[in-house]
Amino acid sequence: MSRLSIVHLLRANAVSFSSVVQIGDSQEIHLLARALAVQRQFEYVDSSEFPLIFPIYTKRIPLPPVDEEPLYRRTLHDCPVIAVHSVRIIGVSSTSVVHIGSTKKVEADSRVKHIRQLSERRGRDASTRRSN
Repeated sequence: MSRLSIVHLLRANAVSFSSVVQIGDSQEIHLLARALAVQRQFEYVDSSEFPLIFPIYTKRIPLPPVDEEPLYRRTLHDCPVIAVHSVRIIGVSSTSVVHIGSTKKVEADSRVKHIRQLSERRGRDASTRRSN
């Protein structure tokens, strides 16, 4: 049974990186994000420096086993309306969903590769200064 979703006020500051804010019913929601985060001690930017082919992006994520036992569910919605007065969202990011309504299926996949590049020289200088 579909229900009517009524929202008086929804305020979202930021929605990014394959995220969804949805009011109302949906059959399926599929979210997918890939990110590369590089942290450096010194500023340097070269967009062709890193190939975007890392195992973390292609590795298969195992799904939990499905129990073969049949599942029986009965839901009774006394009221055919989902009523929300107000929602304040600071941020929704990296394949997240804010959903006021019903959904049959949600699939979300977010993969982030973090790379840290720290200077060896600077680390030694700092440890030398501390010991003096």
